[in-house]
Amino acid sequence: MLYRSAILLTGGVTAITAFSLPLRSEVIEHDAEIDWFSCGDLDPQYSYGDELNITCGYYNVPLDWADDSVGTASLAVVLYPATKDRRGTMFANPGGPGGSGVEYILEFGPNISSKVIGGHYDIVSWDPRGAGHTTPGPPSCFDSAEDWEEYFNGTLETTGLEIKGDLTDGSQLQQFYSHVPEMEKKYRGLGKRCAQKDSGKTLAYLGSAAAARDMVALAEYFDPGVQEINYWGISYGSMIGFIFVNMFPDRVGHVVLDGCMEPLLYANEPTTDYYLNNLASVDETFNGFTTGCAMAGQDGCKLVQGDNDTAADIATRVRGLLGLAHDLLESGADLSGTYTSAQAREYLYGAMYSPLMWSEYANFMYAYEQTLHAIASNISEYPSTKPDAGNGTDTHTYEFVAILCGDGVNAGNMTMRSGFDAIVQASEYVSPLFGPQWHVDANICFAWPARAVERYTGPWDNKLKNSILVIGNTFDPVTPFKNAQLMADLLGDSAVLLQQNGYGHVSLAEPSTCTVDVINRYFEDGTLPEGDDTICPIDDDVVLFPNSTVSQASVRLSILAAGQISPAGARFL
Repeated sequence: MLYRSAILLTGGVTAITAFSLPLRSEVIEHDAEIDWFSCGDLDPQYSYGDELNITCGYYNVPLDWADDSVGTASLAVVLYPATKDRRGTMFANPGGPGGSGVEYILEFGPNISSKVIGGHYDIVSWDPRGAGHTTPGPPSCFDSAEDWEEYFNGTLETTGLEIKGDLTDGSQLQQFYSHVPEMEKKYRGLGKRCAQKDSGKTLAYLGSAAAARDMVALAEYFDPGVQEINYWGISYGSMIGFIFVNMFPDRVGHVVLDGCMEPLLYANEPTTDYYLNNLASVDETFNGFTTGCAMAGQDGCKLVQGDNDTAADIATRVRGLLGLAHDLLESGADLSGTYTSAQAREYLYGAMYSPLMWSEYANFMYAYEQTLHAIASNISEYPSTKPDAGNGTDTHTYEFVAILCGDGVNAGNMTMRSGFDAIVQASEYVSPLFGPQWHVDANICFAWPARAVERYTGPWDNKLKNSILVIGNTFDPVTPFKNAQLMADLLGDSAVLLQQNGYGHVSLAEPSTCTVDVINRYFEDGTLPEGDDTICPIDDDVVLFPNSTVSQASVRLSILAAGQISPAGARFL
């Protein structure tokens, strides 16, 4: 994904010039071994992996695949072995950018193995360069949380984007743009800090092309002499996969790209252009949330106030809460024990990712409402509705930004103003509710101090050795279905498209036996559906709001009856 709520933004100095190596698909060879150990040695919280037969290790690769003299990167690797007769390795990436592959396999590896790919493959992942326990690790630009707070105190970075109603209402737009000079100065100064830190020396060696080459090297270790490489990438992991299949088309085995990014925007256009794509389906997702809540009634969704509440009533109530929080903050009320309006908006956006937790998110918004009314009534004691911020030791690392900006086009094509423009355009033309958010990492790449020494920018239509499977959710709040369509269209006969009739981010957001069966057959014998018109429903027993009978299908039938569903959404009904 390219947007992550409440992720920190950065800035910098003159960008390092990026170049692309010639297209290479030959074997990547070098001397490296993995000494396996308990994942608990990486982090004590990973020790439960011992009981699951999951092990970890380190694998060394060149920092620069074009120049071995630069030094080495040490990849933190995780292995969940096949539970049946082994047929090979499936590599996986959980997205981000900068998500930990080690954590992903520890949390989901056994279920993916047994329930999705049939147990015949070792599942291997790794922390990409600049992330997790890999060296180079997450870039750090501050010595402490206090250092970060002092630097950004009082700016949009700490306050978020506070508005009432729509961003274009009244003088709010003019007020928003008044922050351009301040934020440009802050981010350029931050970029200098990042460049001067020890981690700044390796920023140019982070990025998706390097990740693709690292995976090919790992494949040579796990399956020496085997040409085909198997891979499942979700969210941003789909971008690594799309780059891999085009860089190494004759190495493609069974590859699944799930919750897809827009590759042409990501690799070939200024990163500021991407935000509108992120939000393309979020309003339809939110409509599913409010419709399901209204259908569930008071027993199933606490945001319902009366028996006749509609989805529109729930949406109005949510917007009213954001407005109340804004007014309280403006009046000088102490909101330290709860979310500000800006924070609540970002929280609500994150809630759209996980429809199976919509009931819990609705409960939180109800509790948030009670807290706000208590503050408005000057009640001194009320329950906190702000999650624990931790122990204050977070030094604010920048793995997401470093990889995203390292992959981005030349910084000369971007400005701080264009980042502001992207937020305004998204708020006016795509989603008035979710567009006005500040923490959009792509908007800061103009000031990041490095670009990756290798960036892959195409071609995107190479003929692949084996056809791959491309999956998209109908209503994905951050990677809209049209991205999966584009990836499949670019690859032509080398890709098969599957539309999962669901809400949430990536196919794993809601269970679909139909989708799982397609993936299982693909890894079993390479069989894929014919054509690009396969549509998989969510399982009938999936209930979005407990204590009710509100299912996936019933929500969309209700939306269709109300005439509030797009032609794309109606296609599978």
